[in-house]
Amino acid sequence: MGFNSAIEWLTSTWRGRFLLLLVVAGISAIAFFMQDRIEVGRLSYGAVAGAVLLASGGLVVPVPALAITCTTATFLNPAAVAIIAGLAGTIGELTGYFLGYSGSSVLKRRRLYHRVENWMRRRGWLLLFVISAVPNPFFDIAGIAAGALRYPLWRYLIAVGLGKQVKFFMVAYGCHYSVQGLKGVFGL
Repeated sequence: MGFNSAIEWLTSTWRGRFLLLLVVAGISAIAFFMQDRIEVGRLSYGAVAGAVLLASGGLVVPVPALAITCTTATFLNPAAVAIIAGLAGTIGELTGYFLGYSGSSVLKRRRLYHRVENWMRRRGWLLLFVISAVPNPFFDIAGIAAGALRYPLWRYLIAVGLGKQVKFFMVAYGCHYSVQGLKGVFGL
């Protein structure tokens, strides 16, 4: 079974859709039950990856991915934090893409969805890059539209990956240098 046929099976059969739903539900449940156990002092690169993956992949559970990225960039290597967060965010955004690819009509009756879908038809790559480079709650709509339009997966991953890298580099270095600047001002 090739990659394309595996994706087709996941998105077109009821078993595949059920499996995707179980994976997303499992990730969401883990995030929900583990949210009280995350301590800022014990965060690491793995925690950044997990938090960003959960925030990007879960359409329901709020996970403070930008706050965790910001916090860890103040005491870990900000470039490594940004790269890890960008990669995890890109992988997490595949849930919306596959939801749209499966033909799900979750948002198709919404006017905003139709507007985003029209933008995807005209300027898909640019839209995906820009909307993934800035923090916003509307990326999932663009991901669903990209999947529904059968936007090529490799182009989706490149556009989203570059946008996520830009966003997380700005967050990581912005937080890192802000804290360094405050330490300098207050002599800490």
